[in-house]
Amino acid sequence: MSEDHSKHSPIIKAASACVWRGEDVLLVQRVAAHGSGTWAFPGGKLEAGESAIQAAHRELLEETGILAELHVQVGVFTVHLPAVSYEITCFTGDWRSGLACAASDAAEARWIHHLNIGQLQLAPNIAAALAIAKNLRCL
Repeated sequence: MSEDHSKHSPIIKAASACVWRGEDVLLVQRVAAHGSGTWAFPGGKLEAGESAIQAAHRELLEETGILAELHVQVGVFTVHLPAVSYEITCFTGDWRSGLACAASDAAEARWIHHLNIGQLQLAPNIAAALAIAKNLRCL
């Protein structure tokens, strides 16, 4: 018996950036309909012809004004919503320049000590991705 793929939601490819400045990590508070009020890494959908790493750099700059050296892929994380699923490739690296300032698709951009992120309402997969990113920094 074959599986009915019409019941599966479309998959949107996206990318995010886990940026470090010392022991602090950059998070943005989402204002989009899904995930509104939650904290996540800066990121968003891939544009046509864009690689995941290019999208991570672009979204980071657009959402926060930050430039970073993203040099390690953390992993690929999936977020399932009723109408769509997001497949998010997360990268990590170090802050290079810029002041964190939220753009229109974020309520706030903030540097937070990585041990304090549990105090925030996090978007799905952020805590897991951060733990992996932290371990990758130690290699």
